[in-house]
Amino acid sequence: MVELAAVELGGTRCRAAVGKAGVVAERFEILTGDPQPTLAALVEWLAARGPFAAVAVASFGPLRLDPAARDYGRLLAESKPGWRDADVLAPFRPLAQRLVLETDVGAAALGEQLQRGGRGTLAYVTVGTGIGGGLAIDGRVHHGQLHPEMGHLRVPHDGDFAGLCAAHGDCWEGLASGTALAARTGMQAEKLPDGDPAWATEAELLAQGLLAITAVAMPDTIVLGGGVMQHAGLREAVVQRLAELNGGFALLPKVVAPVLGEDSALSGALELAGRVKC
Repeated sequence: MVELAAVELGGTRCRAAVGKAGVVAERFEILTGDPQPTLAALVEWLAARGPFAAVAVASFGPLRLDPAARDYGRLLAESKPGWRDADVLAPFRPLAQRLVLETDVGAAALGEQLQRGGRGTLAYVTVGTGIGGGLAIDGRVHHGQLHPEMGHLRVPHDGDFAGLCAAHGDCWEGLASGTALAARTGMQAEKLPDGDPAWATEAELLAQGLLAITAVAMPDTIVLGGGVMQHAGLREAVVQRLAELNGGFALLPKVVAPVLGEDSALSGALELAGRVKC
């Protein structure tokens, strides 16, 4: 019997994995569709490999993480069409006696920090369908009364694009996510030419957001992941602009790519599952 399982629910795709704490042994992936069939497909794949000592679910948010809350495990807003109020934990209860819940970016932050020794403060920011961010501090995921919602920071911009966040319009996610980039240019990020001026705008917006995160959390490391960050040279352009915006005022974090590649959240979730199994 494989001991631990993890689920990662994302805006574009959902994944499941089995393995041991922090280590993915086998994985499964599907596109994110409506809640019921998407969650059922993940449960079916895991059920064929279970039962498990523990299952960790790492989901996009906003998400109720407090086990004492009436709506524990439910999505609180329409960040993904059709998913509001979806219970992302209940379908997995038959697979294990112990369940743990985290955001996808919180789990990713933990997975990435543990690969770097598990100390200090690390922010994980994903730029894809949306923008999300999690904080890991000395090997623990940081929560407040909910969890960080970094994608909804307000950032300075030139006003030529109104933004498309359903709640806030021109927040960071509404301006600089992959969805926003496609709306701004009429082209998916992976098809946008290298020389398109939209890339300079994207670097500016991302740097503005990272400067805000740095001012609040002072992380030693910021990991930039997600599909948009696959564009050649974008990370370097963001780092350069971040230094310019900082103006030598404060220490800046290292801004790096994920060590774990696409497995950051699954690795962190498996670690969380390992911590609750006893």
